[in-house]
Amino acid sequence: MKKAILLAVLPFAVAAVPAAAQVTPDSESYAINLRGSVASNCQLAPEGNGTFNVDMLDNGNQGALIIGYSCNSPYKVTLKSLNGGMKNTTSNGAVNIDYDIEASNFFGGSATTTNSANIKTTPAAIVTNNDWQSILTNGGIRYGNLDLSFDNLGEYAVAGVYEDTLTITLAASL
Repeated sequence: MKKAILLAVLPFAVAAVPAAAQVTPDSESYAINLRGSVASNCQLAPEGNGTFNVDMLDNGNQGALIIGYSCNSPYKVTLKSLNGGMKNTTSNGAVNIDYDIEASNFFGGSATTTNSANIKTTPAAIVTNNDWQSILTNGGIRYGNLDLSFDNLGEYAVAGVYEDTLTITLAASL
């Protein structure tokens, strides 16, 4: 009899159990925006300003100025002449003798020559490096030479005091 009751109740027991509900697993997330920075660091040596005595009667190489430079980003090294040549201040600028600057060994490149008259209004790039590398990967400190010479024997100077300011600039290209 127990068996009969059990068999009689079993269909109701099965019907009374609801179908298993579909449960969506819970999920939450938190996104963290990470930020950091490294300051641009370009070094030029020497830096600031200095004086170089030019022999106005020597059309040969006037000697070499060694420039050391490094930068932790793409960079450009440029040259600019204030007067476009050696301006005779005694004549109030009536005489202005252009000169050549040879830049050699900058970034392993071959020597380039730039005339002072061409860099009076627009600086000339002597090195352009577009690599995104650290200073160490980028070769550490690099060295280049600047040599001044007069390009024409016919440009011998007349009496007076001469001056120009040649500016070399190392600038990050960010």
